[in-house]
Amino acid sequence: MVDIEKSFKNIVKKGSVVFGQRQTKISVDQGNAKLVVLSDNCPFMDTVKTQAESKNIPIYKTKVNSVELGALCGKTYAVSVFAIIDDGGDNIMHLLKKR
Repeated sequence: MVDIEKSFKNIVKKGSVVFGQRQTKISVDQGNAKLVVLSDNCPFMDTVKTQAESKNIPIYKTKVNSVELGALCGKTYAVSVFAIIDDGGDNIMHLLKKR
């Protein structure tokens, strides 16, 4: 699991991600999201999770809060949810299958 969370910063730099509930829901609706990542204290967890599951998009719930997730992504603000559109060659789906 640590490998997955360590790769978030690389994915944000090299790949394509959208932050926030609104943008994540839009990317899920459009089918662009490869993975939805939720912080442990995400206030929108139920709605985002239900929507992603209905579109068969994998969900990864971290064990860190939104402030720590923001730091893992290299951001100076809290991140409670984000969607990975392109992993930038980091192959996060392979890491998820291994767990």
